[in-house]
Amino acid sequence: MRWRSSLIILLLGTAAAWSDVADVRPHDFAYGMPIKVTAEGAAYRLTVPIEVYKGVAHDDLSDLRIFNARGDVVPYEIKSAANSAPTRSPGVLLPLFPLRADARASLNGVRITVQSAGAAVDLRTSPGAASPPTVITSYVLDARASDQPLSAFLLHWPAGAAEFSGAVRVESSDDLRVWRVARDDIPVLNLHTGGAELVQSRVDFPSTEAKFWRLSWLGAPAPFELLSVTGEPTPQPLSSRQSSVTVSGSAVAKKDNELAFDLGARLPVTQVNLLLPDANSVLKIELLSRSSATDPWHTVSREEFYRVNTSSSEHSNEPISIPKNLDRFWLVRQVQPAGPIGPLRLEAMWDAKDVLFLARGAGPFLLAYGNGSASAASVSLDSLLKEITVMPALTGSSFALGGADRLRLPPRTVPWKLAVLWTALGMGVLLLAWMAYRLSHDLGSRTPAARQAEDQ
Repeated sequence: MRWRSSLIILLLGTAAAWSDVADVRPHDFAYGMPIKVTAEGAAYRLTVPIEVYKGVAHDDLSDLRIFNARGDVVPYEIKSAANSAPTRSPGVLLPLFPLRADARASLNGVRITVQSAGAAVDLRTSPGAASPPTVITSYVLDARASDQPLSAFLLHWPAGAAEFSGAVRVESSDDLRVWRVARDDIPVLNLHTGGAELVQSRVDFPSTEAKFWRLSWLGAPAPFELLSVTGEPTPQPLSSRQSSVTVSGSAVAKKDNELAFDLGARLPVTQVNLLLPDANSVLKIELLSRSSATDPWHTVSREEFYRVNTSSSEHSNEPISIPKNLDRFWLVRQVQPAGPIGPLRLEAMWDAKDVLFLARGAGPFLLAYGNGSASAASVSLDSLLKEITVMPALTGSSFALGGADRLRLPPRTVPWKLAVLWTALGMGVLLLAWMAYRLSHDLGSRTPAARQAEDQ
């Protein structure tokens, strides 16, 4: 049975090699942060702080681990720090102007006065126009006070209004002359029977931004007058929370129109902004970046940045969106006005990342990071966390674990442990094939009489 002993030794060596490859401890990482929890839970969530980006060896945070008090890695997942729900602004009550004219007609025969200083619209029929009918067939809504796209109207009519089943058309305009149909044939209901009611007063349509709106009854108009209409702004989609860092610029030798910035880490920047020190300033700027201090600069964007004061408020530009940029070093070059550039601060923003981890084993837990030879170990926890309340957690101050030497990338050679593993697996396959061959050969070489004797 010598071959059986050889096989057992081979498999044990393979398992040992694999265990050695997969086993990591806190001191295998350069730095660590204590994790602070405020309540007991089965799972926790924390936001990756900027110190982690400054100390990792891999831009994708693959050299990050969560350890329990025994020094064992616990299951964790790195994912975007999304807001809990889409944000919805409150509805806006829109000024409402009834039109007693043919719903299929435009505003012909109607004199329109728009007061630019206020929010009033004056609708009057022309002197030669026929007397308006008593039935209201359409309404004009003034939405200039709303600075957001709208996607629905809530119609309000008197309590006890007559029953009605009909439809309405929604149109938009920016000048009260050209109208665009946002949605046609939207049902509106006000039905009551036996103490029950069926009311459909919400009018939905594709998200549209416009200064004016028109609601027109299709077919028979409603036998009641609308009291008011509330416009619902389009909900903002689910978005990621933002992390940011702000750094001051330093002068560039012999170039008084340039400032250099060091973010201190390779951050996944998606938005940038320049904070101007003086009010009523407008600068045309070329933004450049590079990965290391010796690389050539490459242009990221050319933008105008401003800061303007009025008698009642201050206005400044929004942050500039850019494709994800991992460069650490940035350069601001003033294009206009010509001349030396003043002191500026650069704000860099990126989508925040959360770490979700299971509280396997006893705490306190430790966030460790910075290992040049580590590979990704994040797993999906969505299915496990469906019925679990994820508790918040915070990180403490960073401290050294294994030191900066752990950040060194491994040489581009096949690791000997991995080579041993694959060699052992290959030898195991060959050994099993040889055993099958020997067994088949032995069975085929026996005589029928010998096999019958063995059976007896």
